[in-house]
Amino acid sequence: MIASGWADGFLPVVLSFGVLRVTGSAGELGLVLACQSAIALLVTMAGGVAGDRFPRGRILVLSLLARMTAAAALAATLLTGTASFGLLLAAAGAYGCADGFFGPVSGALLPDVVPRAQLAPANALIGGTTSSASIVAPALAGILVAAFGPGAGFAVQAVMLGIAAGVLATARLATSRPAPTSRVGPLRLVKEGWEEFTERRWLWLLTGQWTVFSLAVLAPVAVLGPVIATRDLGGARAWGVISGCLALGGVGGQLAAGRIKPPVRPAFVIACLAPAMTAEALALGFGAPLPFVALGAAITGLALGAQAVFFQTAMQATIPPGVLARVAAIDLVGSEGGQPIGYALAGPVAAVAGAHPFLATSATTMFIAAVAFTLVRPLHARI
Repeated sequence: MIASGWADGFLPVVLSFGVLRVTGSAGELGLVLACQSAIALLVTMAGGVAGDRFPRGRILVLSLLARMTAAAALAATLLTGTASFGLLLAAAGAYGCADGFFGPVSGALLPDVVPRAQLAPANALIGGTTSSASIVAPALAGILVAAFGPGAGFAVQAVMLGIAAGVLATARLATSRPAPTSRVGPLRLVKEGWEEFTERRWLWLLTGQWTVFSLAVLAPVAVLGPVIATRDLGGARAWGVISGCLALGGVGGQLAAGRIKPPVRPAFVIACLAPAMTAEALALGFGAPLPFVALGAAITGLALGAQAVFFQTAMQATIPPGVLARVAAIDLVGSEGGQPIGYALAGPVAAVAGAHPFLATSATTMFIAAVAFTLVRPLHARI
């Protein structure tokens, strides 16, 4: 999965600057990102059903190969100067479709091969290893894009995804198979997953919080961060440094979370980490210089990394393995459901209000709301 982590680290930088190179528009960058994430969300539920019905390792390999194909197509068109906004939109959609299968299946695979008592360290090890690869990747992608253009970045990413697919296929992960569900219809499978999801108040409360967070913070930063970096902070190299610091913080948070005993009230701990996740957006919004934005990104990554380990471990420890992929899919659809809207709106709203005021206002509002959210009583319960 190290090669996959490298590829994931490349994507935010090369895709953002690829769209900006072709269109020069923050609004159209938002539409491309919205297309990718919306399609990923639309097929995520299908990915969850497939993950509980077919060999999970095989699904992961096919997802990586499909993403490799999309990245290779983007590389070819950008390097030959034939890329257009429509082509970027279509390739981003294809990439998002493959990614929609990867998310819920990868989260459900770990309990198949790791004892329950070792889930937290295993989540931390996998997250830390893949994120370690993505520390250097954004900075390298920024240097590569600045020197040779985004087409070269996509070419390198396609190679990484091909390596990841080959490694997973060689590891024979496809032999792991979920509980048989072949005689159960897809709608019934979705209903069973929904029932498991709604029975856990802490789960749907945190999912709802992430819906708002992805709309108000994650999506605007993804769209406006490269624009601010280009205009005020030094361009692709600066955004690569910021993205690298975010990944570095993520590694630290994951490794720290894996070394401590899982909290008995993980939902409350996750909620307490949410205010720190606004640090990068606050620094960008208030026009901080590059070192302070990089520090804010590291703080955001630290909180994101820790909460990812706590959240994944809580789900894997409390939800039956045979329905875990479907519950993970429902969580992904809900928690990331705000991102396509945020992507589409960030550019137009920033054009009217200004990128800095918009980010400062949304991040400050989210910080206050996240602090208040920690007081919600169901989050304090033991899981």
